[in-house]
Amino acid sequence: MLDFGSLTDDQVWEVGLSCGGRIQVWVDPEPYRREAWISALEAVHENSAGVFVTDLESGDQWLWNPGNDSQNALGDCAQSAFDSRMSQEVEVESRRYFLHVLAERERLIIVGAVHIAVPLVKFAKELGFETIVIDPRPALSSADRFPEAPDQIVVEWPEQALSQIEITREAYCIVLTHDPKIDDVALSVFLRSPARYIGALGSRVTQAKRREGLLSRGFSEEDLNRIHGPVGLNIGARSPEEIALSIAAEIVQVRRAEG
Repeated sequence: MLDFGSLTDDQVWEVGLSCGGRIQVWVDPEPYRREAWISALEAVHENSAGVFVTDLESGDQWLWNPGNDSQNALGDCAQSAFDSRMSQEVEVESRRYFLHVLAERERLIIVGAVHIAVPLVKFAKELGFETIVIDPRPALSSADRFPEAPDQIVVEWPEQALSQIEITREAYCIVLTHDPKIDDVALSVFLRSPARYIGALGSRVTQAKRREGLLSRGFSEEDLNRIHGPVGLNIGARSPEEIALSIAAEIVQVRRAEG
């Protein structure tokens, strides 16, 4: 375990943190030969979830799977770390462990290949999201419209497209078309999912009409309070790029607020 702290005046040419902070680095000499590391790498490549546990006393490592039935304090800590999506160091029965959360890749699902979607895809990819754009209108769903191509473009109505896409807690979902027969259908699917974020473009008048329609479909006020609408942080955005930036900022706010 290497420990790096803030620098003193006579240490300016040494390795240290000029910000005044402190960081500890665990150095593992031959990780890739061990079964635990192979399991962890497979989990990352397969985009599956887990917690990679390192015993900081012995160096032992293993992959803990979410929902593991083991009823013990370390298992409870691993479950808590996974639920919060926060890697962390814990102490259990006088032993220190590092819990490295391996969550599924976060996914941004955009319904509506409108002008705002073009810069939003670019911002989302820079933030590490897998991006999926859904729009039944072929003229708008062309990859040529996106200088930064989405990971997937699905030219289908939301009901068909979303039935083929797994919407997990790592999903952030946005509707942008202003067309109720597209947006409201997509919102109905998103509200029945565990998606972490649901956003909807439109004025407050549009949002009020949308809520009435969704209430008539059987959704509760509590359900509808999950919708961020008008979507995006209020930064006075006007252009498609500015609106996309406000949406990306709100997504980051939700992402970090919940761990």
